[in-house]
Amino acid sequence: MTSLPLSTDTGLSRRRMLLGAGLTAGALLGALPGASRAAAAPAARSGKASVYDVVVAAGSVTAPAKVPAGPVSFRVSTPTEGGMGLPLVQLRVPIDKYLDDLTTMTNAPTPDEAAAAAAVVESEAVNLGGAAVQPGIDAVFTQILWPGTYYFIAYDFDSSERPVAHRLTVEGVGRGEPPVPVDVIRHTPSGFWVSGGGQLHANGTHLCVNDSGVLNEAVLLPVRPGTTAAEVDAFFAALRDGTPPPSYPIIGGAAGSPPLSPGRSARVGLPLRPGGYVLSSWITSTTTGRPRAFDGFYKLVTLA
Repeated sequence: MTSLPLSTDTGLSRRRMLLGAGLTAGALLGALPGASRAAAAPAARSGKASVYDVVVAAGSVTAPAKVPAGPVSFRVSTPTEGGMGLPLVQLRVPIDKYLDDLTTMTNAPTPDEAAAAAAVVESEAVNLGGAAVQPGIDAVFTQILWPGTYYFIAYDFDSSERPVAHRLTVEGVGRGEPPVPVDVIRHTPSGFWVSGGGQLHANGTHLCVNDSGVLNEAVLLPVRPGTTAAEVDAFFAALRDGTPPPSYPIIGGAAGSPPLSPGRSARVGLPLRPGGYVLSSWITSTTTGRPRAFDGFYKLVTLA
């Protein structure tokens, strides 16, 4: 992911471009997905999946060490200004190698090197979504987890330093149902599709489904009132071309779902203010070495 300048007074800085996972679109509103270290206690079940509190900050994750298999929800918050990302992954390589390779990708000096590094990172993990959060904007991330070992990867949106990992063990059997989604955000090969056309619910659980065939995320960035699609197009075209944008429509930090591997889905609940947002994916393309948003993977939406 890449941090965005919110005005002409701020420069474009590198930000981590990570991970993803879930179910296929055929399940859509009936599908499911979530996960986290040791100081959190589950909420009362009452027929729903247990909810575990997770706090992610620059350099740390406080979350359960173990959770039961089945539907699991995590209420993720952060005190860190600028926001934090917390993807959940299952790894095919040792955790230290994965973190080193993420850092290499984030700091790649050229698009070609970034694309090559992104291909390595994508081959090393199954990405299961997670939460992108801001101070005061918590997210509830839900995933169905099989027994095994997972990792939360904590990264600061405005830092290019090595991320922090938290090991999560899934064992035993849990109970409960995942939250019912109020709408669907779907990655397709041609871009985002949302169940409400250009409108999403400002509150409630979104089902994110990756049918794009590549690693993708779904984060929402608030824009100035009255922002048009043409302004957003011009903004991203300028970022792609390395020129100053004619205007800066984005006025706040990212919140939403970190990356999902192709064919995966996750559920994320967000309490956002109504208004205009850019739904976008900042994953590094293994083809161009740029954030996918620079290549057109974004959509102007309204939350109501």
